[in-house]
Amino acid sequence: MFEPFERYRPIIDDWEAFTEALARPLPVCVWTNTLRTTPEALAETLRAEGCAPEPIAWHPGAFRLHEGAAAAHLPSYLAGLFHIQEEVSMLPAMLLAPHPGARVLDLCAAPGNKTAELAVAMRNAGTVVANDLSRGRLNVLRTTVDRLGLLNVSVTRHDAAAFPGASGGFDGVLLDAPCSCEGTTRKHPRVVAQSSRANSLRMGRMQTRMLARAAGRCRPGGRLVYATCTFAPEENERVVAETLRTFGDAVRLLPASVPGFHTTPGLTSWEGESFPDDLRHTLRIWPHHNDTGGFFVAVLEKSPDAERPSPTPPAILPEPIDPGDVLPPLVARFGFPRAAFEECVFFRPNDKYISVVARAHRPPAKPSPEMTGMYFLKTALRHPKLSTQAAMHFGHAATRNVVSLDGEKLRAYLDRREVRLTATEAARCEAFGYVLVRHGEQTYGVGLFRPEGAGGRMESLFPKTWAGVHRKPGPAATGGGSGR
Repeated sequence: MFEPFERYRPIIDDWEAFTEALARPLPVCVWTNTLRTTPEALAETLRAEGCAPEPIAWHPGAFRLHEGAAAAHLPSYLAGLFHIQEEVSMLPAMLLAPHPGARVLDLCAAPGNKTAELAVAMRNAGTVVANDLSRGRLNVLRTTVDRLGLLNVSVTRHDAAAFPGASGGFDGVLLDAPCSCEGTTRKHPRVVAQSSRANSLRMGRMQTRMLARAAGRCRPGGRLVYATCTFAPEENERVVAETLRTFGDAVRLLPASVPGFHTTPGLTSWEGESFPDDLRHTLRIWPHHNDTGGFFVAVLEKSPDAERPSPTPPAILPEPIDPGDVLPPLVARFGFPRAAFEECVFFRPNDKYISVVARAHRPPAKPSPEMTGMYFLKTALRHPKLSTQAAMHFGHAATRNVVSLDGEKLRAYLDRREVRLTATEAARCEAFGYVLVRHGEQTYGVGLFRPEGAGGRMESLFPKTWAGVHRKPGPAATGGGSGR
């Protein structure tokens, strides 16, 4: 079954354990959205939802769930309390280690898992530019950004190998490069048949161009992380070695390590070809060592003395809107304190919406972002409507026109069914109109309240696409992650 991988036998310590691991399904892994909750609180919530979370020792705030856990079906997932991601693919963002206020580029970002990790690690401050060429995959990324409440992300669509200099310089660049995906065999067995040296050489040429562009966009003293989910040295060590030769002293490899996680050093030779000794500082992850997928990671640093990227400054934010023109109706309806929006800037991306973004965010001049921040208020209606993602993110601060639902009624709301409200549930609803929907301390979105007697009826305005995830668990819920 794994004949195409036979060429890797000389570099695999236990071939039998390797092939046995590839034949098993991947564990379901998640990480905490610390913008919304704590690891301790999430663990308690997941236990209450029947998931039996087990902490991942090397990654604080991450958990493995029991086999077959339908994680994407859980209310806590829809509330953005956690994100589903394969364990090994959590490595690159952790090794890039961006700080709040930094300017970071995720060059091949979709479906957005690592973009989300970076944005959360930066505490919703600074700038994450999430780029990808696939429009369909970018749509998935946008949904992730919305569900997790990320205000510091701009999304661009451009060829990674030609990402323009007018984007400005970045403190950190992540290149999770397109590859032959051999390390995803446990999720996608068909990749085995596509594995070949010729295919890896072809991919390697493309990856080398991308990594050179990534290094060029990195500021002097900045960090660059290169990652793939393949075993092929032609796409891993060979690509990094070529980049080191091209940039000379301007780029160097940093020793990478992950305490508590089994890794092996990168190769310094392969099939008669020698690589620089520094390649031992890269990391190889084999599926049988940690019960994960296969992966490769290299951490590089741009020399402080290296030539600086293009001096073209990043674009300023779109023309901001005075909060006084946006907030009064929301303050009146929901009792929001203005302090909840102090670190935000409002602007109008089109004639239908007002958007909100982190104050210190600086998107690129080119390529022009397809999305910045999150949609905040839909204005192309008779009565402006707070978006679901804005309700989820800011709803904790609301004091009026809030409906608190029990678990059964919450499920009805998430399934887009009408909810009958008791007098107690409707106690904070002042009149016909939009209300915020809570369960416990979490806000799940917006409903339309119609008073009737002492109680009332509430129409669910939960998004159709999100409700589809809730009703029908997809591969992310059963296969161990929502992709890499």
